[in-house]
Amino acid sequence: MLHIHASGERCLCDFTFDFYWQHQGSRLDMDQTVSGISYRKLVQALSQGETVKILGDVGSRLGSSLGVDLQRLGGKGGPIEAAGKIIVDGNVGSHMGISMLRGAIYVSGEIKPPLGNVVPVQSDLTGYRKFVSATEVLEKSMTVLGPNNADKNGLTIFDRVLRDTLGARNSTDKKICLQGDAGMSTGILLRSGLIEVLGNAGPNTGVLMRGGRIVVRGKAGDFTGAEMRGGEILIEGDAGSFACACMKGGAVYAKEGKSVPPVGVQMPSSSEQAAIARALKIPLLHAMMYRKFCL
Repeated sequence: MLHIHASGERCLCDFTFDFYWQHQGSRLDMDQTVSGISYRKLVQALSQGETVKILGDVGSRLGSSLGVDLQRLGGKGGPIEAAGKIIVDGNVGSHMGISMLRGAIYVSGEIKPPLGNVVPVQSDLTGYRKFVSATEVLEKSMTVLGPNNADKNGLTIFDRVLRDTLGARNSTDKKICLQGDAGMSTGILLRSGLIEVLGNAGPNTGVLMRGGRIVVRGKAGDFTGAEMRGGEILIEGDAGSFACACMKGGAVYAKEGKSVPPVGVQMPSSSEQAAIARALKIPLLHAMMYRKFCL
């Protein structure tokens, strides 16, 4: 077990090192240390199934992409099944567990919202709350704490806690139903299944999406479907500005929205209108007013 003393540092145990491939160390040096242990060593230890114990308060983005073998850093892109656990004896900042796929995070103190792709489960450590990836819950039919519920068909989230990157990298045919609003990047890198948001969704909904379907029963923020490769996104209201930026495939259906060329706007076919009406639970006549954004 590695032990460090924290004083609000951000991006601890961040498998992306704050998206190192974009800044090449200008924002975060992999080899800078906390309590004499480098950010790189923390991630390496977790990748090998070890435990990291943090004493003190932690800043934002704790455990970002925890348990992901990132292609951008030479990995294969899938989960690291043997990923270890993070134990925090203190408070945690916002965006904990963004795009998290495997491993576990235990926290004794308060957690600042929004959360990442995590849900609480029964803790095996007294005095700590335990969080695992919502995607892992789907893939392994894990049990979650109430008021949320998980079964063989998927996961329903009732707790009204705002989450970013919900359903990140899901490859199962199961469903996530979110009762309330979603944060940013819902369904990032989604490959299969359904995410239904019974409220509004933040920016970057469906970013880098590969397949599956996202249904938003409210409006979405800007950059819906950015860098989308496949699948469908259905927005009951406005899809926001800069929709489908750098899109390579897939389709976005919405009543309103401003797309980025070369993406065009089409009238959905009669079968697509019927699918819109079913998914959004609206009359077919209303579905005829929707537009399709695609290449």
